[in-house]
Amino acid sequence: YSGGFGTDLMLKDLGLASEAAKQVRQPVILGALAQQLYQAFSMQGNGTLDFSAIIKLYRQEN
Repeated sequence: YSGGFGTDLMLKDLGLASEAAKQVRQPVILGALAQQLYQAFSMQGNGTLDFSAIIKLYRQEN
């Protein structure tokens, strides 16, 4: 999960999309949920990992 399009970059883009939607008064319910998930993932120290690493939130490691 290293390299690629980073989690923090995805979080930034989700924020930009959310802000653009607010300006035209359009709801982005799933976008807001995705933004919250990426925020939590980034706050766990995973901001430099590829955005696809978010699967780690759901995968149970043995």
